[in-house]
Amino acid sequence: MNRKDLMVLAMGAALLAPAVSVAGPLRAGAARVDITPTPSVLPASIHDPLFVRTLILDSGKDKVLLVSIDSPGLARTDELLDSLAKELQVPRDHILMAATHDHSAPFMALGDAPYPYFDLIKKGVLDAARQANARLRPARIGYRTGKAYVNSNRDEKIAGRYTMGYAPEGPSDKTVAVMAVTDMAGKPIAVYANYAVHGVVMFFSKTKDGQLEITGDLPGATSRYVEEHLGPDVVALWTSGAAGDQNPIFTSVYLTQDGAFKDSGVGGWTLLDAQARRLGEEIVRVVNATSDTTDSAELKVRTTVLVCPGQAPAKPGAPPLPAATSWAPTKVEMVDGAPVKIPLTLMTVGDIALAGVGGEVFTEIGMAVKAQSPFDRTMVVTHLPGNVGYIPTDRAFALPSEKALTATMKPGCADPGIPATFKDMAAGLLVEGKTEK
Repeated sequence: MNRKDLMVLAMGAALLAPAVSVAGPLRAGAARVDITPTPSVLPASIHDPLFVRTLILDSGKDKVLLVSIDSPGLARTDELLDSLAKELQVPRDHILMAATHDHSAPFMALGDAPYPYFDLIKKGVLDAARQANARLRPARIGYRTGKAYVNSNRDEKIAGRYTMGYAPEGPSDKTVAVMAVTDMAGKPIAVYANYAVHGVVMFFSKTKDGQLEITGDLPGATSRYVEEHLGPDVVALWTSGAAGDQNPIFTSVYLTQDGAFKDSGVGGWTLLDAQARRLGEEIVRVVNATSDTTDSAELKVRTTVLVCPGQAPAKPGAPPLPAATSWAPTKVEMVDGAPVKIPLTLMTVGDIALAGVGGEVFTEIGMAVKAQSPFDRTMVVTHLPGNVGYIPTDRAFALPSEKALTATMKPGCADPGIPATFKDMAAGLLVEGKTEK
């Protein structure tokens, strides 16, 4: 089966997948629960706490749950989704759960079973969902965007290799997208923020007794800034946009032009605070400027899977990493692999569209999703369940970008296919809305 056939199948699935559309007065509830590992679960140095944040929207007859978890990625998602769906009595696809992709947080399931940290997270997620559900009250919702220059394309050519560096002339989306939820008097209840940047300011930085420290990194620090400045009862959910090739402009550990690694150590915390402040200030500014709000909304959900031809290294195992002092290009021979199934979710709240991807999307794909969307208010949310890893653009394959060298999918499918499939899904929802009226 060729690429065109695969894309046609995916788009056909998008048309056939069920959608939900129920209008009604909006209610909202939000909660934040600490999921910092305890010493008995994971002995480690803690710089700042980790959280799970939840937001529930209820139209009167339908309900959706938005979840943001301070974690590098999600694990055992079937168990989490099944538990949440049972707790809230909602379909699984009405739960949009995303990791913040914080590289300085522990993985949800470490080592072999049992997984004590996963159990702690699962309890936190369920507690946060229960609390948010118990706090449901009449609400208004609005959407607005701003700009922040905290990210940069990271595909820099260093010592003959396109690797993770600083490439300010490369593609980069500076949009800060914010969905603001308030009570009927205009007091903020929750903020659902989205920006394309990796949570790696403190990644690999040794800051205490020559060791790493657990931190919420840029996503966590930004959320805390917003919560501190909008009020202690406000819950600020962070989501990562199409950040597959986007890093913060400053990281504590960085690569010099001669291929050596440098670590700023405790100085990295200043870099983190400065960038989180800039992002947090912009989110707060956007929230305060959001005046076009509504107290009713249709909640719709549609899901599908885009199937792309796969590839794998000819030799089993991960390719060797180059030494810090030798950054010659590393060629990886790839052969045909199993087809890659990219999970896609389109959730709309009135005229606000949340385009969710189970993967680490490069920024130009995210920009194309928004440009082709019939919804003017569209944000791209990544690191959903079923994560397939990096999803590079065809341009990144051609460089080649370091992360395209071992991508699980071949070029020519995901780059055009993801925006086209979302466009098709959104068009289907709009047609259904007109039919219902």
